[in-house]
Amino acid sequence: MQPTYLYTSELDKEIQWRSKFSIVIPILIGFLQMILTFAIVGLEIASVVITPVKGTLYAGFWLSTIFTLSWVAMLTLVCCHRSRRCALYVFFISLLCAGAAIALIVLDAFFIGNIDRCYFANAICRDLEQSYNRPSSAPLGRKVQVLKGQIACAALLLATALLYMLLFILASIGSRTRNNRVVIENSQLPPQVNRQYGRQPSPAPVWKSTSVPVTYEPSQLECPHCGTLIKLAQKKR
Repeated sequence: MQPTYLYTSELDKEIQWRSKFSIVIPILIGFLQMILTFAIVGLEIASVVITPVKGTLYAGFWLSTIFTLSWVAMLTLVCCHRSRRCALYVFFISLLCAGAAIALIVLDAFFIGNIDRCYFANAICRDLEQSYNRPSSAPLGRKVQVLKGQIACAALLLATALLYMLLFILASIGSRTRNNRVVIENSQLPPQVNRQYGRQPSPAPVWKSTSVPVTYEPSQLECPHCGTLIKLAQKKR
């Protein structure tokens, strides 16, 4: 008995996509990005505690909103059952996350090179210096170490975003190279369909009411891969 071939293009593409797109790697990326985001926020707090005036624009705080959006989107792929549309949405979020990570690396590197400079408006700098009056030599040295740690976390975030984008591209290429065909074995068909396919053609010129009809009559069949109801077309005999 030959297997039954169902040709449904959109459903085939989705099934092929899910067979190529692994959910394990995005989950690991999501948890890693969450840890790195908390680390960046903690380092930014330490930087502000050392000195809120010099060598900072609080970039670790406002860029962490993008990092948070990225790891939340990674983890929601489980709720979306790794669908192609959700994966494409996360791909664009990963582009945004990569851009934010690059921006944080550039800003921190600039702050390290100009650690004794205030980057706010003159009035704000004067108010901050009056309210926060501490020796600048030791704190600024510690702040350089904090900013270097933040650069390392941002570099890891950039690597995770690039890893997801590479995974998405490879899954897209792999799902397109396969033949658009879903194969369902006869053992997976409902009992009534198996009985119809297992019957031998009657030599009588008149078909019985229980045999396969001469014309096409679509019937519904549940897909064993995703549980979606599919219209099954039966050929003439």
